[in-house]
Amino acid sequence: MKNKIERFENRSVFGITKLNQYFSKAPNTVISDIGAGYGHMEETVNSISGIWQPFDYVKKIDKSIHWDLNFTAPKDVKKPGIVILLEVLEHLPNPLQSLQNISDHMEKDGYMILSTPNPQSSKNIINLILKGTLYAFQEKHIKEYHVFTPWEHIVREFLKTAGFEILEYAIVDTSYQNRKAENYKDYFKLILERILEKRNKKATGMSYGIVAKKIV
Repeated sequence: MKNKIERFENRSVFGITKLNQYFSKAPNTVISDIGAGYGHMEETVNSISGIWQPFDYVKKIDKSIHWDLNFTAPKDVKKPGIVILLEVLEHLPNPLQSLQNISDHMEKDGYMILSTPNPQSSKNIINLILKGTLYAFQEKHIKEYHVFTPWEHIVREFLKTAGFEILEYAIVDTSYQNRKAENYKDYFKLILERILEKRNKKATGMSYGIVAKKIV
């Protein structure tokens, strides 16, 4: 795995950058976009001559194929060389089973490009200290179905169990660092964020990204 940790402003930039980086190395040109939403990745996939295969649990566009990740992939779909899984993991009640189902769906030596909220981010840790709960996983986030807290060490273990080798870790979603304090309370939080992030690089980024290769 790379020692240098790359930084990305948001999940889209991370996903597009890594898709361009790994597309030529993938075993085929099929790209399964799991949690495709409104199809924001379609243009990028088309631009590199990939075959876009979008999936979603709640279909937001007609092109998407319904897939409940608690179960194996739908019949008559193509095995992809790359899977895009951006900000999906935290919504999964059975994340290990879901990752295994995704692994079974993929070609061997295929790549997964994954991003998910970062529980050890400075904002999450500050909120945990002040309010007893992580910023992105408060009770109100149940409405968004944030049901799995994706601590990095747990996600790594689940990926390995599902047959993946982890190639990269990245810092994702750093735009919050550009905000300006509106009052003394905000200013204090900003200073505390910077201190935490200086002590621990992985406290930076509201999300983190992983690139993993299916080796089993």
